[in-house]
Amino acid sequence: MAIDVDKDGKVGCAYYIAMDETLVLEEDVSMGGVEAVDTLLLHIQPTSIIIPNRAPGDLIEFLERDAHRFDDNEGSSSEQGSYVLRHLVSAQFDYEAGKEALAKVDLESSRPDPVQVLSLEEEPAHCIGSSGHNKLMRLAESINLDSCLSIGCAGAVLNDLERRRSSEESLSDERGPVLFRVMNIEMNTSTDTMLVGADSLTSLQILHSELHPNPQVRSSNNSEPKAKESFSVSGLLQALASSAQGKKKLRQMLLRPSTDLGLIQERQMSIGVLLRQDNGEIVKNMRRQLRKLKDTKTLLLHVKKGVDRVRGQLSIRIGDWKALLRFAMVSAQLRQATHALAGTSGVAIFSRICNEIDVRRFLFVGDMIIRTIDFQLSKENGHTEILQGASDCLDELRREFAQVCQMLPELKDSVVQGIPRAAVEHIHHCTIMPQLGFLIAVRLDPETAEGVYHGQHNRGGEWVMCFASEDMAYYKNQLMLDLDSQYGDLLSQIADEEIEVIMELSAAVLEHEEAILSASRLFGELDSLLALALAAEKYNWVAPSMTASNVINIIGGRHPLQELLVPSYIPNDCTMVGGCGTGGFEEDSTPTNEDEQGAAPSMMILTGPNNSGKSVYMKQVALIVYLAHTGSYVPATRATIGVTDRILTRIATRETVVNDESAFLVDLKQAAFSTNFATRRSLLLLDEFGKGTTAESGSALFAAYLTYFLDLGAERPKVLAGTHFHEVFENGLLRPGNDVAFAHMDVRLDPQAEDPEDQVTFLYRLLPGRGRASLGVLCAATNDVPRDVIERAEAIVALQERNEDLVAACSELTEEDQRGLEQAELVARRFLAMQVPTFSHGNQDGGSIRDMLKEVLATEGTEDLVS
Repeated sequence: MAIDVDKDGKVGCAYYIAMDETLVLEEDVSMGGVEAVDTLLLHIQPTSIIIPNRAPGDLIEFLERDAHRFDDNEGSSSEQGSYVLRHLVSAQFDYEAGKEALAKVDLESSRPDPVQVLSLEEEPAHCIGSSGHNKLMRLAESINLDSCLSIGCAGAVLNDLERRRSSEESLSDERGPVLFRVMNIEMNTSTDTMLVGADSLTSLQILHSELHPNPQVRSSNNSEPKAKESFSVSGLLQALASSAQGKKKLRQMLLRPSTDLGLIQERQMSIGVLLRQDNGEIVKNMRRQLRKLKDTKTLLLHVKKGVDRVRGQLSIRIGDWKALLRFAMVSAQLRQATHALAGTSGVAIFSRICNEIDVRRFLFVGDMIIRTIDFQLSKENGHTEILQGASDCLDELRREFAQVCQMLPELKDSVVQGIPRAAVEHIHHCTIMPQLGFLIAVRLDPETAEGVYHGQHNRGGEWVMCFASEDMAYYKNQLMLDLDSQYGDLLSQIADEEIEVIMELSAAVLEHEEAILSASRLFGELDSLLALALAAEKYNWVAPSMTASNVINIIGGRHPLQELLVPSYIPNDCTMVGGCGTGGFEEDSTPTNEDEQGAAPSMMILTGPNNSGKSVYMKQVALIVYLAHTGSYVPATRATIGVTDRILTRIATRETVVNDESAFLVDLKQAAFSTNFATRRSLLLLDEFGKGTTAESGSALFAAYLTYFLDLGAERPKVLAGTHFHEVFENGLLRPGNDVAFAHMDVRLDPQAEDPEDQVTFLYRLLPGRGRASLGVLCAATNDVPRDVIERAEAIVALQERNEDLVAACSELTEEDQRGLEQAELVARRFLAMQVPTFSHGNQDGGSIRDMLKEVLATEGTEDLVS
């Protein structure tokens, strides 16, 4: 993965997916900065990152935080990073060099060049009519050549891949040209995709990874994942997918929620078909079949690598052939199950499975595997065995080898007849080995490290020792040499023929590679929809009504994660309308009451006690909107969701010791990002913005921030804000209007209760109007804060409610302090009035001075001061 950021904060990115042999470019993100880079890391999860030497310092610091550190100290306990970070010369990220590199990529396109230029040397890509220029013209149909930074990053990635290929070739690896090749170039665009930043993904717990529980795995430098998905929306849904393809597709859907109403409604229709009661048994059977599938890309990659002899075994594992055979069988069953589903008319995914899955092709592939691989014998021997009848030549070699093996006892008798009788007992047996041919096994003499008998006193001369084991030495005599010349190396010939058979089978399977991969992608999409359908059935989710109008209307909404952690969850409603734009509200196929739209607010401000559920409510609204844009059903009784282009949050303050920014500065940067990128179709979540500074400054910033969005008029976004700055409303810092609504979470108070936990009862029900108190002292009491602290806090709160001078009130003395002060004043006055006598040198009377001090301190309550 290559990343570049210019001085204005524009971000470019390109990365290579080795499994897919695909180079992917991202469109340049203006003013993205480190926040956009953080989002890209969450989406892509790279194993290696390259950046230019001129990269900004904040980008380098951010990437070095999680980069792999090569520590040579064996006793070091520091955890290794999730990727390797490398710095390259800035010239490799040049825009023109990137275009030249892209023009040189051979995508094996079937489309001919519109103009053929005959030249002894390849002309540059900028020369009109050249082959490179024609390739760029074709690439311009799928990638945006105006994304200069990303084009430069693509060039850096291609150069790095070329370096790796050269390294493989230098190691004499025949697969060097095949590895790291680019077979496809794609570009991810922000069109029809909801923008959800890394802060929002983390704050809303859409993604939430935790370190692997095994510290050895976390610190190892291998391909094993060092983190796993924790309790999150992604983890919740991916656990319901049955196959690796389905989990991958589901993650793509979650990371790239769509704003295309057609695509969203298509997914909802698919889920609706899978949830039909009359399709229940068929859907269960589909899930069972999908669990049998393995990642076909990995299987075909093993086939592409070819075969060779490794310790006398074929390198392609028997499990890979079993998986390919199972794929062929499962494909037929899934297509048959799809045909049997009711209500699939007009639903694209099921039509594609029925029309594009060629069962006969896959059964033909399975038949080839069955007629070639002996699965039973392979299981017994622990390696791939070729079935008898798969190759006439191989069968003939095996028969000849079997005849030779039957001759071995007779060979031993022939050898024994030509040697002295005393040496007969030392001849153990005759055998045949790969590459060595026929051999005589003789008992080993430990003293000489040779055979006890090796042809001494034999007319044919002494035997030639080939090698020795722990107790045997292996020799050749003239008879063995004659047999070698007559039969040759049968075992090597058998091995070579087995490789030829497997290579023919691999080539035949790879002829159907594109069809297999296409079917695998379809099954992954089907599995992802099955997971969403299972979530809807298991957690009681409903299909939202998607509309082009800029509205959010949720009835009985629930938090998809929180409701799993509590015995009962209180659902709440939400109605909001964003700006209508300069052209008024959009036309939509779903009828909408414009009067209701005008009456609904675009901003809702939540107040009320701590721990009453304000943050959970805000997150549940955002998650319902988010899930609706993935095509999923949502946790609500009923929901109408307008197209939302981005979800921006100021909820969680993500601090690190690496970053020298304060918590308040991090909050300000998140808020600034929202103001720069929010549109009228955006949803903003602000939870206690401004709390990191003084109450005066925080409330002023909060009021000004909300006023900014309200002043946008027809371009105002939808805003959900939670705060404890009651002075904003009491002092009139925020202008009233129909665009602003106030709500609070319902609580019940019982000040007479003895137990602090019984004094406040949270009902977690949203009510209109503003909550008047935050009940922070009661919340402190229910969380084991010491009683004296609670009493002091209650006294200060009472003074504030009476509008008394806190400085004067806090400076008043208690009765005990007052008495102590009066006694101290009396002692001071007596001391000042005391007449100290004058004593001559050498005639001092310390006792009288002490008696005088006792008289000064002889006041009620001061006797203990005299030592």
